[in-house]
Amino acid sequence: MKLSCIHAVRNSGVGAAQRVGQASRLSLTSMQNDHLLTRDGIEVGDRRDACPAAALLLAMLFAGSAAGVESLSVLTYNTHGNQVADWSTNSPQVQAIGRQMSYLQPDVITFQEIPFTNTWQMPNFVRAFLPGYQLATNSGTDGYIRSVILSRFPIIRSTKWLDGVSLTNFGYDGSFTRDLFEAEIAVPDYNANLHVFTTHLKSGSATADKQRRAAEASAISNFLTTVFLPAAPGHPYLLTGDMNEHYTTNAILRLTNAPTGLRLTTPVNPFTGTRFTFSIRGSLVSRYDYILPSGLLWSNVTSSQVFRTDLLTNPPPPLLTADAVTASDHLPVVMTFANPFNTPFHLLSLTASNQQITLRWETAAGRRYRVEASSNLTAWFSLTTNLTATSPVSTFTTNAGGSGVKFFRIYREP
Repeated sequence: MKLSCIHAVRNSGVGAAQRVGQASRLSLTSMQNDHLLTRDGIEVGDRRDACPAAALLLAMLFAGSAAGVESLSVLTYNTHGNQVADWSTNSPQVQAIGRQMSYLQPDVITFQEIPFTNTWQMPNFVRAFLPGYQLATNSGTDGYIRSVILSRFPIIRSTKWLDGVSLTNFGYDGSFTRDLFEAEIAVPDYNANLHVFTTHLKSGSATADKQRRAAEASAISNFLTTVFLPAAPGHPYLLTGDMNEHYTTNAILRLTNAPTGLRLTTPVNPFTGTRFTFSIRGSLVSRYDYILPSGLLWSNVTSSQVFRTDLLTNPPPPLLTADAVTASDHLPVVMTFANPFNTPFHLLSLTASNQQITLRWETAAGRRYRVEASSNLTAWFSLTTNLTATSPVSTFTTNAGGSGVKFFRIYREP
């Protein structure tokens, strides 16, 4: 009699509900007579004990679940709200911003230059264009404009830092123009909360403006290295915003360095291949808007772009071709990251002996797993839930349950 055992189906990075159940790799080993059952050249059991008579065993690994997050998208946008009187959802400018957000659906959004006196309108914006999103508005201000952060996921805390602080220690006799605004976000399936920072550095081309901008960048770098990083080791973080500087100038160089851990990225528009974000209403020859991720996120960047509706001859709904120009003089920058914590895991062995089935798989200490079984791949029942790993390998043993087809699957919980 010839028996077959399917040993492993590996699925890396499964998180979205529609992807749960897809398999990326399958290893099949056949047994006949008294041959040893092997997988990838490793002996895992004797044929006589490997599978119950007339049984077919299948084990599948699933990383994450319907509640997990496979990727995270972040958008930063200077909305050109300085001295704008009408920030209602009836405003053509606000509607143009909203249509772009409704189309792109970023998980996290950082807006700069929201009119300070119209901050109260932002909940209406969320209800109209991004229902269900959370909103943080308690940033610092120069009395005219401020930053806000929106998130699809829970905002645990939002804090303004460096609001109007002295820049004397950083080479400028004056104060920080606005602030560094932070939202701490609980992203599902992340081992640690995500910290999103945004800022809007001093604008202007005069020497004093450049000196002030460089000093503001130094103040942010000092804060990250002396305050934030010691308090949140291992946490993913990024800095976004309108830096009012090209990427080779002092402010950017002071932000992207080894002590801060921030990395320079260069999103481009897919049609033009250029990185410029300012000014879509005039000469588009400057790059002022940035997403600067930490090393952990930087190594997991999957895509990025400078988004332009004016190059879309037949824009998909709800976009209008003119939205980019109507909304702002800046262009939005979007970046997508793979989940840095959702590393693949492997089934190490599936063995059967004396009517006992034993599964061994790779685990991460502190992560929770559940094992399920089925006889038809349709109706599943849990053999164990909330199995918390304490070592790099976990083992689970259950009764074989007689003859017939037996399927097993292992989920890594968010």
